[in-house]
Amino acid sequence: MKLKQVYLTAVDPEGLAAFYEALGLTIRFADRGKWIQFIGDPTAFCVASPAESASEQSPNAVLVFEVGDLETTIARAQTLGARVLGEIRDMGAHGRVAHLSDPHNNTLQLFQAAPRQG
Repeated sequence: MKLKQVYLTAVDPEGLAAFYEALGLTIRFADRGKWIQFIGDPTAFCVASPAESASEQSPNAVLVFEVGDLETTIARAQTLGARVLGEIRDMGAHGRVAHLSDPHNNTLQLFQAAPRQG
């Protein structure tokens, strides 16, 4: 068994997808107003309308995205309507994370890996 995709349910799927596209994800497929799938490796991330979803919109999923520059990505997300939830957490040799709320109030985590020790 393998995880194929993860998706969020949104009343305005195109609006929410626009946030993630502006944040840096690339759309693979879009069925206007119903389903937007982003390129993922190996698991796809998607946004679905309530008609296409198996569940109601829910803020209990946490999306984790690895980024190259945490502060730059946080700033970009904020200009796109995200809210920062708390402080950046330093996890030492593992890296750093920040928690945000997207414009539809879904929680996401941005992770920046620590530089490899040579």
